[in-house]
Amino acid sequence: MKLYKPNTMKRALLISLTLLFVSTVAFAQQRNMYSQYMLDKYSVNPAVAGSTPYSPIALSYKQFWTGINEAPSIQSLSGHFAIGDNMGVGGRLYNYSTSPTSIQGIEGTYAYHISVSDNSKLSLALTGMLYQSQLDKSELLMKDADDDVVLYSSNRLIVPDAGFGAYYYGENYYAGLSVPNLFNRRVDLMNDDLLDNRQVRHYFLHGGYIFEFGDVKAEPSVLLRYIEAGIFQADINAKATYKDMFSLGVSYRLGDAVAVMAGVGNKNILFGYSYDITLSNIKNASNGSHELMLIYKLGGVSSPPKFGG
Repeated sequence: MKLYKPNTMKRALLISLTLLFVSTVAFAQQRNMYSQYMLDKYSVNPAVAGSTPYSPIALSYKQFWTGINEAPSIQSLSGHFAIGDNMGVGGRLYNYSTSPTSIQGIEGTYAYHISVSDNSKLSLALTGMLYQSQLDKSELLMKDADDDVVLYSSNRLIVPDAGFGAYYYGENYYAGLSVPNLFNRRVDLMNDDLLDNRQVRHYFLHGGYIFEFGDVKAEPSVLLRYIEAGIFQADINAKATYKDMFSLGVSYRLGDAVAVMAGVGNKNILFGYSYDITLSNIKNASNGSHELMLIYKLGGVSSPPKFGG
């Protein structure tokens, strides 16, 4: 992305950079950036850690809005596993980039599971987050190289944060709530006097049910998310799996996109692909988004569980 500015346009540049950085940081912290989060529910809710009889290791990649130069992309590596009957731990590494900014992050999770009944549990989790935001000043083309906005700005900022999650699950159902960005911390990558932003809390509410019809399993689910900046969005999803090997799914993200998904796997490995059809105002410029997800199940069981994720 190139930003051009005549000498009399400092205020316009400042506003542009502010919007770019705020949207990048807020966007990167939305844990459900992947359309296939139904395959890896830990990416939405840290309390999922330790809820499965196997330990999933998930490698994911997404390229947003193909056809647009320097459109954002994200890559992540995550995993979680149980410790005994009542505890789980997890972690996540990710890299998000959209010129001239990028964000790299690391997260660690501890979850405690409480038996509610013979067939259901409640998991409560805390996540510690540490991420680094970077600004590549060489990507900013300026007529006034001595502009204070850029001259006295930082090109790197390390930000700590935390998140909370609750997850109720049983044999054929699950529901959860997660809240990343608990600290509501100030983020001032540019300059304390010139630019002052704050991370805002996100709230995710999700749930689903698994119906079985012989060799076919059908899983409708929903994800609601609210950002304290006043943004609300909803995903309505449906997925069908045949003999625990082949799956097809569709997701409608309110006012934003429709995702068509397909997957294939066995007891140890699962591969999924998603194509997002853009419905927002950038649909005339974008050819859609592509997403790949590979999950390896350590200690995989002969038949996947009916709950967890």
